[in-house]
Amino acid sequence: MDLSNLLSNVKPQEDVQEKRALPPGSYDVKIEKVEGKTNEQTGAKGISLQLRVFGEEFNNYVLFDYMLISGGSEKALTYSLPKLKKLGVLTDTENASLWVGKDVRITVSVDKQDAARNIIWGYSQVQGKVVNAAPSGTNATFNVDEIPF
Repeated sequence: MDLSNLLSNVKPQEDVQEKRALPPGSYDVKIEKVEGKTNEQTGAKGISLQLRVFGEEFNNYVLFDYMLISGGSEKALTYSLPKLKKLGVLTDTENASLWVGKDVRITVSVDKQDAARNIIWGYSQVQGKVVNAAPSGTNATFNVDEIPF
């Protein structure tokens, strides 16, 4: 059956990748990107992380975490700042730019309002691995004003 007349003006379907959340649990990830971001409407500042799962059923799955550092609600800061501090302890530096390439374990749940989105609740050490210490002399303090936004 020749479909050339029927399909002559039709564009091929784009590859569709369904976005789905990881099942609740713990996953080992590599921190791929750390960016400072400013909310243009509120002026609130935060840190955005891009994380890639490794060594699991969901190998290469990419997740994002955003943690407020200033200008937001007390509730948001109470949630974000302890996670940032834990990342500083796990990577042996509070200089967020040095977190890129470090391996950590995350604990996630599925967002109740968006089933295609995960919420990262916490960070811990990857089991069976020594903490990824930063090179000596890089143990900088975390200072909001020094983050390039």
